[in-house]
Amino acid sequence: MSEQSGNGQVEQGGGKRQPNVLILMTDQMRWDLLSCAGHPVCRTPALDGLAARGVRFANFYSAAPICTPARYSVFNGRHVPVHEGSWNGLPTRDGEIFLPSIMQHYGYATAIAGKLHFDPVEEAFGFDDFRTFRAEGPTPERGYEAYMQGKYGEWKRDRITEGTCRWPGDPHGGGVGLFADPPEDNDTSWITRQTLEALDLLEQSGKPWFLFASYHDPHSPFVEPEPYYSMYDREAISLPEIPPGIAKLRRDARGTQEVAHLIDDPEMLREITAIYYAATTHVDDDIGLVLAALDKRGLTDNTIIIFMSDHGDMMGDHGRMYKQVMYEGAVHVPLIMQAPESVCPSLTPGRVVDEITGHVDIVPTVLDLCGLPVPEGVQGRSLAPLCAGESAGWPNEAFSWMLGVPYTRQEAYMLGTKRMLRTPEYKLIDYGADFRTRWELFDMTNDPAEMRNLADDPARKSLLQELAARLDEWEVEAPPPARIPGMDTPNYSNVPAARRAELAAAYDAGLRRQAAWRWPEP
Repeated sequence: MSEQSGNGQVEQGGGKRQPNVLILMTDQMRWDLLSCAGHPVCRTPALDGLAARGVRFANFYSAAPICTPARYSVFNGRHVPVHEGSWNGLPTRDGEIFLPSIMQHYGYATAIAGKLHFDPVEEAFGFDDFRTFRAEGPTPERGYEAYMQGKYGEWKRDRITEGTCRWPGDPHGGGVGLFADPPEDNDTSWITRQTLEALDLLEQSGKPWFLFASYHDPHSPFVEPEPYYSMYDREAISLPEIPPGIAKLRRDARGTQEVAHLIDDPEMLREITAIYYAATTHVDDDIGLVLAALDKRGLTDNTIIIFMSDHGDMMGDHGRMYKQVMYEGAVHVPLIMQAPESVCPSLTPGRVVDEITGHVDIVPTVLDLCGLPVPEGVQGRSLAPLCAGESAGWPNEAFSWMLGVPYTRQEAYMLGTKRMLRTPEYKLIDYGADFRTRWELFDMTNDPAEMRNLADDPARKSLLQELAARLDEWEVEAPPPARIPGMDTPNYSNVPAARRAELAAAYDAGLRRQAAWRWPEP
């Protein structure tokens, strides 16, 4: 039972202190990379331990297979076509509010260490303490970009040791190699140091706290320091089969977006995969340091811990790389939750939840576990009942939505993927009426690798129509932005028209630059 005080802060019954919240996020990490999820090679002991003490959600889906839109949905509990923050570099529509601001309102101290990727970049988005990956927020001088510029005179994350990149000039392979600087200057190590420093300040605040520790890895470019760079034996790595025709498709592709999202070279894929595993283990080791720090400070017993990724990486499946498609590699992501017994007494340690869940469920889950009201306008649902094995009434479906990329040749590569519906048995992907292939329908029970498109099967016509109707029904949902009684509207919620136009112009110019790239003449 919770009660709200006059200053907005909520205290649990008996004066018990509110639980702290630690959200750990990786970038571009597939759902199946975890050892505890059955991966035969990649080692993730810290996250395996977190899953053993908490609950792992086996079917958790990204709101969008691209960074910023997915992260907006994580922090406001609303789907992409509703908040309208549809691409990297673009803000949400006016009126949207995010979880850190809500936690501030209820008396929490808030901090971020690592990648946020929101726009406008100069806003704090509800964080009191702001130390991020790029030049963001009110204190960009505290970011990793400024750190590297101050030390090396340049901001270049993929500083590669000379001679270790075997594919210079390739839009994809050019970012693969051994990190050139001391290991402590790798962004993963830097983010961990910032996380621990932020934790010090949060403890000193005397308030319950909300900390977002957001790692950039295992996102490309694939550059790691030793001992991680050499950690995984390249020859022991099995690869997905590259479909026929991918080599020609990649050679004929135009623009870095199309070219980098295709892969036809098994040796390049093998090297990338080894470093992808290494980056994952590196992040896992550092997450272990953060979790150990919580234990040492006696904070674990009053801290809700949530681990997730914003989206995945195709890693050669279907001859694809990176994201921006609705296949499992890009849109199916990990989620692990651990909550103190005092907060979620019915949580069963080691439970694996098979129900379909998604990014929009994070906001209502955090608020519910903290004893705080979930505002109207939030589209997700609290995952707390599933932690206890209570699934009655759970909708068991997930949606994902992505804005199509202009300036690409749609027949060459489907970067215009728009909508996805995932149910326990099926996945429906809608590419839009302008594409040569409109629908893809997969039987996820019998074809989890998504190799057989059933959209043209006459026996599945009524099923396709039913799922398509549900997609249409979902996309027209348009609840107004969430509002918290007594909470002032944050500055970032209303972007001035001139600033919005500036961001749109920068977004458009960036896409045009990418589209203008061409392979050099032979």
